[in-house]
Amino acid sequence: MADRNSMRTVRNLVGALTVTCGVSLVVYWGVLPREGDGNEMEAVSYSQELGQARRAAPFPVVAPVGLPDDWRANSVTYRGTGDHGTTWHLGFVTPDDEYVAVEQGSEKPDRFIRKVTHDARPTGETRQVAGEEWAQYQGRTYDALVHRGDGVTTVVTGTGSVQQMERMAAALKEK
Repeated sequence: MADRNSMRTVRNLVGALTVTCGVSLVVYWGVLPREGDGNEMEAVSYSQELGQARRAAPFPVVAPVGLPDDWRANSVTYRGTGDHGTTWHLGFVTPDDEYVAVEQGSEKPDRFIRKVTHDARPTGETRQVAGEEWAQYQGRTYDALVHRGDGVTTVVTGTGSVQQMERMAAALKEK
């Protein structure tokens, strides 16, 4: 009698494991990303938000002009009020799948820079880009180029190379 109960227990265990593994495989294959299935990061259009931000912001809102088509905008945000005053964000994916964003804030520049760069710190070096001086920042997550203007701090930040950030900074225009 004990052998019959132990065999039934083993059979039940094997059955339960088989069902669990089968369900796990179905879930795994159902959520596994596949090339070309729509899981790629989609580009966003930002012209409408840019126009609204330029009309409403208390500073000249910038956006890149002349970047190649393989730089894809993937995020855009304008906030009229917040912890850092008025803010503008425009994020891009570079041709080699790095991230480069333009961030502008009207208040509390040091806190704003720390927030948008994920705590990057000044290196003490500067770069001349399109005739303007940009301070170079370096961090564990993001690096950045920072330009402090009259009433606005502009930050080009992300995982991209310094050359990519310089390219973005050079492309920024107010209109």
